[in-house]
Amino acid sequence: MILYEKEPKAPETTFGTIIVLAAIILLLLPFVSSFNEFLTSLVMSFQLYTVIHNVVVPIEVRMVGAILQYFFGIQTSVSATFLYLHAGGRSISVVIAWNCVGWQSLVLLGFTLVTGLQGPYTRRSKALCVVLGVEGIFLLNLLRIVLVVLLAFYFGYLPAVVFHDYAGTILILIYLALFWLFSFKYVLERQAAKGMERSAVEAEAA
Repeated sequence: MILYEKEPKAPETTFGTIIVLAAIILLLLPFVSSFNEFLTSLVMSFQLYTVIHNVVVPIEVRMVGAILQYFFGIQTSVSATFLYLHAGGRSISVVIAWNCVGWQSLVLLGFTLVTGLQGPYTRRSKALCVVLGVEGIFLLNLLRIVLVVLLAFYFGYLPAVVFHDYAGTILILIYLALFWLFSFKYVLERQAAKGMERSAVEAEAA
């Protein structure tokens, strides 16, 4: 006899899913903000920020500059930590600090991976989940920085700061929720399920 494990029921409607995610995001927002501050103080106490400042920041600055120039038509020049934007008679400079590149979201992803990958999942699907999660966080942080710079360029620094301080955190939480919904549904494979399928094939062949 072959037993099949029941899949957990999905929310009945998309609207219901959105409501649940919105509630979770609003509940977690104060915690994530406090957690980011704690991480920042911890990194500064161990001087780990120098690695982010010297290695990560220049790479992301160049990538953001390339996106702004090739996709938005804004003439952009870069230095190690600065972006200089020129277009339509308008010119601004934006500094990308070590604490703004989104490394905190990578730590948050790591915490969710520790709990989310618990269970009898195949190693291949776990590895794929980790790769997709890291790539998604990296791309999302690039998008977040691009949006902040565009807001500063077109609307001024105040809207950019508000977006940076609040909307950026909300984007990370939304991404993590959608990432795990996608991973549990399409990426992670249970070892037990694969074993039962193999037994079923062998039984049919016999």
